[in-house]
Amino acid sequence: ELIAAPVLRVTLGEDTAFHSAGREDIDALMLGSGRPFIIEVKKPKKRFIDLQELERTINEEADGKIEVSKRFVNKGMVRRLKQLEGAEKIYRVLVEFDREVSDEELKTIEKTFTNTVIRQRTPLRVLHRRADRIREKYIYETKVKRLARNRAEIKIRCQGGLYIKELVTGDNGRTNPNISSLIKVKAVPKELDVLNVVVEGEKIGEV
Repeated sequence: ELIAAPVLRVTLGEDTAFHSAGREDIDALMLGSGRPFIIEVKKPKKRFIDLQELERTINEEADGKIEVSKRFVNKGMVRRLKQLEGAEKIYRVLVEFDREVSDEELKTIEKTFTNTVIRQRTPLRVLHRRADRIREKYIYETKVKRLARNRAEIKIRCQGGLYIKELVTGDNGRTNPNISSLIKVKAVPKELDVLNVVVEGEKIGEV
């Protein structure tokens, strides 16, 4: 809504369609250089517009909620963008444990969740809108940093489509392996951010 309204005002179009390289939970922040997206205007009456002025308007009206950088693209880019839904991503999740965890346990998390395949059955929280099936996703690397006796920052570089919250909690055994069962603890994701989306082998943003 923050993007579509200014776009429609300028183009005098009837409607918009939003295409993006994947999606995240509503409470997850997209950091770094952001997520590639395309906004398609349907039946625009004005096709030649000042993109720099539109970009400035969107960013000002959003008042810090989002920030965009725009350029014109052709229809072929929509297909290309959809192919990026499984692109490699880097996440940062702040995890709270229900007890103190040892340095050895944190090292075990790093080792177990590096170069490994995760089997995830559709999470219970999205089961009402997604088919109940098992998906396999690859984790390339995991780094763990202790924040307190029972809190840690975990960075995960993985294949797009991996449910990070369920990787932490286990989702009643629907995600395996998972952090909670690995070290026999109740682990809760408190904050989740996307640090990078990797496009054509290039990392977007900074870790």
